[in-house]
Amino acid sequence: MIPSAHSLVTLKPARQAALQAIINVETSRERGARLPALPHVRAFLRLLTGCGRLNATVARQIPGLNWEPRNRLVSLKQVEEALDRMIATGGEACPLPLNLDVQAELFPEVIHTRTDRRLHREKISFTRKMRRVARQVDHAWRLRQNLLGQAVTELNFQSPETVNIWYRRWADEFDARELESAFWRWQTRFTSLKELDWSRYSNAPLYEVMYEITCIVKETPDALRQAENWLVPNKLTDRS
Repeated sequence: MIPSAHSLVTLKPARQAALQAIINVETSRERGARLPALPHVRAFLRLLTGCGRLNATVARQIPGLNWEPRNRLVSLKQVEEALDRMIATGGEACPLPLNLDVQAELFPEVIHTRTDRRLHREKISFTRKMRRVARQVDHAWRLRQNLLGQAVTELNFQSPETVNIWYRRWADEFDARELESAFWRWQTRFTSLKELDWSRYSNAPLYEVMYEITCIVKETPDALRQAENWLVPNKLTDRS
């Protein structure tokens, strides 16, 4: 016995009737036979119910239709015309007064295909959005790196007497950890700041180090202070 999942014939009579109706109409056209009005729905109803016309009893046999005889806004003639259009297009069209339930019953592959297309479009849209976000993040990162480079460049023009001004300018813009590596490289230039080595090795916060520098500067002899000021460049140099 062939499993139902591998069956070549649909298990749903309405779907089978719709597919067979399409084949019958196309075969009749190829033979040059004269076709009645609304040939697809006529063939469909005949195959499904044995009656070529739609009435209240026949309407109840069409899955998903849910047509009510008391419904005065929609006539059976309108339902027939819509069904003919749907079957003729292989389920691609679903005109009113039909609903998606009828389309899903007769042509489920159309629903699946459209779902797959929608998911594919959503995936493409999501990918494009993530690429935009990645570009924005990369741009923001580059801007921040450029700004950090500016801070480091300015640090190179500071002396122990002016480094606190530099720190106050950039402390709100950057986390201390972003400034520390450049600061400790700068600190090694100055003899007066040698005693800060212990702060470096103990990972003292940068704001505490700045306070220590203020005290150090006050106690630094004038001769050493003047000598260290000469270590500060007064212009950019070509490093190429």
